[in-house]
Amino acid sequence: MTFSIALGLLWAVVVLLWGWQTRPRQVRSPSPAPLRVRSSKTATAVGFALAAVIALVVHPVLGVGIGLLLWIAPHRRRAQQQRRQQAATIDELPEAIDLLRLAVSSGLNIHLAVAAVGERLFGPVGLGLSGAAQRAQTGMRLADALEPLPETVGEPVRPLVRVLVDGDRYGTELEPALEQLAADCRLLRRRRAEEQARRLPLRLLLPLVSCILPAFVLLTLAPVIAETLTTLRQ
Repeated sequence: MTFSIALGLLWAVVVLLWGWQTRPRQVRSPSPAPLRVRSSKTATAVGFALAAVIALVVHPVLGVGIGLLLWIAPHRRRAQQQRRQQAATIDELPEAIDLLRLAVSSGLNIHLAVAAVGERLFGPVGLGLSGAAQRAQTGMRLADALEPLPETVGEPVRPLVRVLVDGDRYGTELEPALEQLAADCRLLRRRRAEEQARRLPLRLLLPLVSCILPAFVLLTLAPVIAETLTTLRQ
């Protein structure tokens, strides 16, 4: 009986953790706050201590299961945040490149174009461009301010950074390069959308198996089994 209760509690923890991690979130600044990292480490240490107490007091299987969940959860959450930020970067890149093309074709230089686009976009790419423009205003060269963006914003922004850096350092023409880059980014976004559509049946498998299928079995097979057992007893 105790083992069944422990497994039930472990399954409830798994379902709650999965629902908490897959909740929709708002895109924030690409640079994480140090206090959040410190608080997450403290929460992990407290969780492991609680898992050890549960293993000694309640049941070893439940304690080990909670400990494994607490060990896997931070790595899974970090990977999900990176994938979410990369997806937001891919979705925002075509609009950012189009705005840069519009600004450059309107007569703005690269410094003013980057600053104008950074003020009008609020995703990872817009925040990265805005931060680079602010660093350039303090005396840093714009190319040097743009180079760290692939590490802070994501790898999909590297081709855009390369085009902007070449335009700032060597004076290359930006408009043709941005036009081709915008077409490539739209193709990448479309491929990502198709990939997400193909993954949808796999993502629906867990809710189907854990929620819908047991209720369907209970409503369809349980009355038949009960009626069969009643008939056999008579």
